[in-house]
Amino acid sequence: MITQAALARRLTTIALAAALAAGLAASGRPALGQGGAIRIGAVFAVTGPASSLGKPEKDTAAMLAAQLAASGGVAGRPVQIITYDSETDPTKAVLLMKKAVTEDGVAAVVGGTTSPESQPMADYAMSAEIPFMSVAASTTLSVPARAWVFQMPQRNDVAAATAMQYLVALRVTTFAFLYRNDDFGQDGLVGFRTYARQRGMTVVDTEPFAATDTDLSAQVARARIKNPQAMVVWSTPPTAAIAAKNIRQLGMPVPILESHGIANRAFIQLAGPAAEGVVFPAGKLLVAGKLPAGDPQKALLERYARDFEAANKYAANTFGGHAYDGITMLLDAFRHVGPDKAGVREYLEHLRGFVGTGGVFAMSPQNHNGLSTKDMVLVVIKNGAWDIWR
Repeated sequence: MITQAALARRLTTIALAAALAAGLAASGRPALGQGGAIRIGAVFAVTGPASSLGKPEKDTAAMLAAQLAASGGVAGRPVQIITYDSETDPTKAVLLMKKAVTEDGVAAVVGGTTSPESQPMADYAMSAEIPFMSVAASTTLSVPARAWVFQMPQRNDVAAATAMQYLVALRVTTFAFLYRNDDFGQDGLVGFRTYARQRGMTVVDTEPFAATDTDLSAQVARARIKNPQAMVVWSTPPTAAIAAKNIRQLGMPVPILESHGIANRAFIQLAGPAAEGVVFPAGKLLVAGKLPAGDPQKALLERYARDFEAANKYAANTFGGHAYDGITMLLDAFRHVGPDKAGVREYLEHLRGFVGTGGVFAMSPQNHNGLSTKDMVLVVIKNGAWDIWR
């Protein structure tokens, strides 16, 4: 039985330095003792349609593995991060997770780059009773809460609520909704329909598309007929960029609002001039340098971005940040309770005030995401760069 005092001690907020370097080797807390390596499975879409998300996730894991090796691991025990490539295939993702658990002996798993991958992985986590740190955003991954599943990105419903602030500010009353026809896009549609009703807005057209589509001009043309005041696109690159290009190519001068799934340079590179002026909700990582000095995330965000770029020679983005949050949250749990799966699950479920790249997490038994609209900002693309929309 955990006493209130013991639980309170467990829930101390840690910063990056305490989590990785000095804190891992000399935190001042009682060591858990010597032992074999603690293993973390990391299943990311390193290749396939979602590779622009999965590659920075994999590169973040490699960066953290190097930092852990240099710092001596966690409480005197080495930590191995074993990375697997799902190829953006949900079936392969869950099979790799099973391999990680049953053959490679991992204590927890981070991954599921896309929502279609994370859903079966979450189901397996429940049956295998192993902590799973999902890096996908579908609301249904953690609503209702599932005992062994924790979600690192801001959920779709939180992102949709943040995105709607843009439409409200523009006094938009009608919009069309283009979405990737899978768990991620369908979940976004549910959120937007709900918030639109609450604000007296009308969704005049909904247009699904496949993640592998290479042209969305037919969907855009159908939406244009309805004369919407704004176009909302809920996807990730490359289709998110294709949609923006087709909207501009068909001469629609209306605002384009996209999802938090475009929070990486791949969108700007693929969309080209069509990216200019696009607004989307995101965590604060992309605009860390523009945050006020007192923001609780600023120092960690700037440190992560600096370390990532030094290690990988390209800019950090939101998706690598999700992997960072999942891995460092597990490291914090290992420092306190060791690699005991049940102990890790219980620790994470009560973790509050954890400063990550996605926000300041406040987990509870009822909320295994722990983020809200206060952890997001509206970002606008200006001159090929990120800025805070005002």
